[in-house]
Parts: sequence; structure tokens; C-alpha cells
Amino acid sequence: MLRCLRLTPVYNKRLFSTSSTAYNKVDCYISTINDAYSNLAFEEYLLRETKPERHILYLWRNKPCVVVGRNQNPFQECNLRFMNENNIPLVRRRSGGGAVYHDMGNSIYTIFMPREAFSRRKNAELVSRALNELDIPSSVNDRHDIVVDNHKVSGSAYKITSSRAYHHGTMLIDADTETLKGCLSKKRMNNTGIVSKGVESVPSPVTNLRDYSFTVDHQQFCESVLAEFVDAYNDGIPVEPIILDENSPLPNKVKETRQELKTWDWIYGQTPEFTNTVETELNWGHVKAIIHSRHGKITKADITTNNNLLHEPTIAAAISVALEGLPYSRFAVNEAIEKIKLEVPGLINSDNDHISDSINQWLQEKL
Repeated sequence: MLRCLRLTPVYNKRLFSTSSTAYNKVDCYISTINDAYSNLAFEEYLLRETKPERHILYLWRNKPCVVVGRNQNPFQECNLRFMNENNIPLVRRRSGGGAVYHDMGNSIYTIFMPREAFSRRKNAELVSRALNELDIPSSVNDRHDIVVDNHKVSGSAYKITSSRAYHHGTMLIDADTETLKGCLSKKRMNNTGIVSKGVESVPSPVTNLRDYSFTVDHQQFCESVLAEFVDAYNDGIPVEPIILDENSPLPNKVKETRQELKTWDWIYGQTPEFTNTVETELNWGHVKAIIHSRHGKITKADITTNNNLLHEPTIAAAISVALEGLPYSRFAVNEAIEKIKLEVPGLINSDNDHISDSINQWLQEKL
């Protein structure tokens, strides 16, 4: 049986206040906005602007998106073409950890605490107890993932500052696992040529809570986690959750962080340095490409062929030079070719454009 009141939307004027009632040691915020940039910006606000000694629970979920860790390489972790074709945005969070797929069937929890009280296992076990209260037999493994029958239902990450810390994680309730696989499958399929300084995700078999309960939903999950949270940090005294919705007056710091999280410089420009080496046999010969990238841009490209009798070496070298400085993406070669046509008229013509076209098509699959 759940041990807290049903959650109802409440507008509370102290939404962004750092003061609290004397008898509560904790606060709980629930977002109904479902926008990843807004939710991550508010999460950062709670970390930076609330009192260091406060324990805070933040519950939220997002419309479909893929969220990579602070130090990850999205070109290695994600199938960006699949995401683009399905209008699924890429988001980079402030914490470390691996890449995760979010949708409305995937709930997210964040627990804030003083730095000295931080414990990933303690927080994961709190959430695991909440699932057991819903008659879903879960446990916490050595990686601090929450599992049911050895299948992951929740992965987590954390961030620590000088005085504060948070631990946040996903909870697969009724997520679209086919879309999840489509978004996060590129590394396993064809991206073995990337050597990166970024943090790589650790693939694990996953499952939804709905496979173990026909009735569990986001609200039940929130209620059960809140009950465990107040038991652990507020002597079991219930607290009324503060609802963040589309009409909530966001502080300027939240708005500013949200805008930063949406920029190319943050999403792609924070990509760790990497090199992608690929090669193939085209109908006119062998071709190899070594692409170096830093901060999301191509710093050096070396495309070579094995046929010195035709136009391939000249065109390949020209594409290599034109790629330098362009944003790393599957459209980079096409942009480089257009640049060559403008700057070196006649180099690519009707007699040899099949060479540049085939290099372009091949690298669109590999970048």
C-alpha cells in the first residue's frame, strides 16, 4: 500500500524559494513540462541554488530524446541518422555516465543531498525499495543499476560539487524499447573505427516494469519513491510535492541554462577528441579515410585511394583539405564537395563526379 497522498497538480508560490517549513527536512519537486532542456536546466538550478544541507527529490520525464553524458561522443554512442529521421533530439547533460533514451514511458528521479551524504548505493536501494512496495521484485547490482530478473530497469549517474551532489537515474516503465534500440545501436553496428577519449556506455539487457506489473505507471512510481524518500530523510513525515508546469515562472538562471543546453557548442562542441578510421572497396578501387575531430569539428582529414591512374587521388586530396574546419557530421563531405566546386571550378566535372559522389555516399554511412 502506498504511504503518501495521491499527487495532484499544485501551484506553490515558493516554487523557487530556498526556505522551508521548520518541520520538513526535505523538498519534493515534480515536473510536468516534459522538455529535456527545461528539466535538465531546473535540475542544475536545484543543485546550485538550494541550501547545501537540504535533501531534495526531483521527479520528471521527457518527450522522446537521447541524453548523452557530459564526456561522451554522440557519434560513437548514437545512431544520429535514425534519430534525425524520427525527429528525436540529442541532448547533452551536465553529469557523467552513459547514453540513455528518454520518452514518456521512462521516468527520471534525481536525489540531491549534501556532498558528505552522497551514496549511489543508498539512493539506488531507496528506489529499489519503492519498486518492491509496488510488488516488483528488484535489486541493485554492483554497477548500482536497478535490475529485475537480471535485466536493467534503471541506470544512473551523478554529479558532485564542493558542497552538493545529486544522483539521478531513469526508470523504464513502459518505454518504446524498439526506438531505444534504434537510437543507441550505431556503436554495435558500424562504428568500430572510432577511437575516442570519451566515456563509452556499457550496453546491458533492459526490460520495462510493465513486463512485471500491468498497473504500474509514472504516478504510482512517483508516489512510491516519494514515500521511501520521506521515510529515509524526513522521519516519515509526508511532504506535499511542488509541481513545476508550463505556467511556472522560471528564474532567469533556469532560462539561461536551458538556452545553453540547446546550443550546438554544448551538444556537439563538447564532444571529446576522437579519430574515425574507415575503409572500403568502391567500384573504382580501394579508399580509406582517417578523420580527426576535436570539439565537434574536423581538424584533419586524410582520404586516400589506391589508383593513381585516374582522378581519384586529386579529388580525394581536395575533399580532405575541404573537410578541415567543418562540423563533423554525415553531411560534411557533401558540404566539402560544394566548397570545392566553388573554389576550384572544373576539378569535379561530369567525367569524374562519380568519384566524389561515391565517396560522399560511403562516408555518409560512416560519419
